[in-house]
Amino acid sequence: MTILVGLAAGERGAPALDVGGMLARSAGDDLVVTTVVPTPWPPSPDRIDAEFLALSEQMAEGVLASARARLAPDLTVDYVVHHDRSIPAGLLAVADQHQATQVVLGSSAAGGYGRVSVGGVAARLLHSSDVPVTLAPSGFVARTDTRVRRVTVAFGRADGGSDLLASAAEVAGRIGASIRVVCFAVRPSPAMPAAVAETADDLVAEEWVRGLERDISATLDQPVPTVLGRGDSWPAALTDVPWAEGDVLAIGTSSSAVSRFFLGSHATKIARSSPVPVVLVPRSLTAT
Repeated sequence: MTILVGLAAGERGAPALDVGGMLARSAGDDLVVTTVVPTPWPPSPDRIDAEFLALSEQMAEGVLASARARLAPDLTVDYVVHHDRSIPAGLLAVADQHQATQVVLGSSAAGGYGRVSVGGVAARLLHSSDVPVTLAPSGFVARTDTRVRRVTVAFGRADGGSDLLASAAEVAGRIGASIRVVCFAVRPSPAMPAAVAETADDLVAEEWVRGLERDISATLDQPVPTVLGRGDSWPAALTDVPWAEGDVLAIGTSSSAVSRFFLGSHATKIARSSPVPVVLVPRSLTAT
């Protein structure tokens, strides 16, 4: 199988390369690293277009040269410069040509360092992608021998009737990684006395987690550790959860009339607050 890493021309894309290398090494998959050069449309015979394309091609080749120098020699990698009308369309075309089972992208430079940020290319790609899309946190760095050691599934009520957890458990077992489930309780600063608010919130959170654990038990035959992240904001709740090298976070997405991937408000906040690579997985609802 093949994992596609998309790099933007003019950027080194180290975080996406490190995540792609980690995923490919863990699964024994091949890598395709591509840079898409947008072509003007409609085509024009003007010299300025030819000069622009030549410069874009040169920049793309430079990006791929940097990728060759960064990726470890234990990986099987194909490097591709692809011309298309737009970067998202080009990424989808390359993914289809190589039958990629996953697309890996870096985070937008507009996001916070060490966190995931969905840029314009990723947002447009999510509208049409048929395969999971993985986003690398800004500044993410992995050693050349790093593998996925643990798959963490962000699990909520919307996931109870889907195959997200079962699929994640199957992937974790296949690559030799452990699996756990994480739930989040975000509590804004209380208006009532702190001790009373915390006691009430603790009772609600504990009952909520017990309900989710029943859903998890009904989905899997094996026991799975469950972690609760608490905080007065989503970044704080994500930080409350212990993370380690080789962690990835899987988040289920739904489809809508205009997008193959639809992130609810909570899922969006979890993804944007994650300090580890985020795998966005389309939910397939099981029969009820």
